[in-house]
Amino acid sequence: MKTILIISGQETTGTAKGNYNRGLARAARDFLAPHFTILTTDVEDSYDPQTEIEKFKQADAVIYQYPVFWFTVPSRLKHYIDQVYAYDVFFGQPEDRYGSGGLMDGKKVMLSTTWNAPSDAFNDTTAFFEGLSVEEALLPMRKTHTYCGFTELPHFSVHDIVVNPDFEADRARLEDHLQAVFNL
Repeated sequence: MKTILIISGQETTGTAKGNYNRGLARAARDFLAPHFTILTTDVEDSYDPQTEIEKFKQADAVIYQYPVFWFTVPSRLKHYIDQVYAYDVFFGQPEDRYGSGGLMDGKKVMLSTTWNAPSDAFNDTTAFFEGLSVEEALLPMRKTHTYCGFTELPHFSVHDIVVNPDFEADRARLEDHLQAVFNL
């Protein structure tokens, strides 16, 4: 693996300023830069879809850093995917069964998410997510990438960022995660 694309998918709205996710995206970039060529995109900045497609073609792995808004991706990140994930580039007609037409084979994807939900809201049948794991709650974004042929890397999540933020501890956990995932 030589090139990693880091996509910062925060959305600045109302009380959400995007600083936590921008900071984690920067931390990932700074931590990985000595080992890989790093490409970056911030979905709040203007971008050219064709340039973004070229970044994906160059990348061996893609890291998405984003907050979970209303149990899904922020609207700007969804718009980015709608604009960039082009037919005959990311996916095509399935060869034999639905979901088998991904054209990003050999590329890897990692989701790094922030949640207002505390970690104990997951993996507990009596809690809000009714026993779902974080990975299960992220199924739409995960399946978007499976559909395009990406292989999943272990994902990362930060919880309770509104009530109990601890950026330095979360940054250190992210660096430990990246070190393990990328065998550094």
